[in-house]
Amino acid sequence: MRNNILFVLSMVLLSFACNKDKFTSEPQVQINSIQPSMVVSGNVIKLLANYTDQEGDIDSIYIVYKWFNAAGSTRADTLQRFPINRLGLPGALRKADIQLQFEYNTYNQPDLLTLPGVLRDTTASFGLVLIDKTRKRSNYSESARIRLRRP
Repeated sequence: MRNNILFVLSMVLLSFACNKDKFTSEPQVQINSIQPSMVVSGNVIKLLANYTDQEGDIDSIYIVYKWFNAAGSTRADTLQRFPINRLGLPGALRKADIQLQFEYNTYNQPDLLTLPGVLRDTTASFGLVLIDKTRKRSNYSESARIRLRRP
């Protein structure tokens, strides 16, 4: 009897574990990494993420820049929306990797997004939200914090 109960419980847990990998109608985004962890003027910041979407109809992406002060409070400084094709991201895919690059405080590479310089050394993070063609929004995913050095 006890073995039957353990078997049933393990099957239920396995069922929940398998369901988390299924695609949903709402897009799902996950930021995997951001580099470098210390950024100086002219550096290129690379943000790696991936997404899934059951219909493969991702339309646009919101990029959120967050700044943290010494007390730990945050401020969402900028919220920018870009069409997927403007960023060279794949369209019509149910699952894909995303690589976004930002140039910090310089404009030497016009094809990259520019992150303005800060007035003093600051900690920052980036967040992503995807929107599909039916206006369904993904979850919000935020990167690890990086250190921005004053130019």
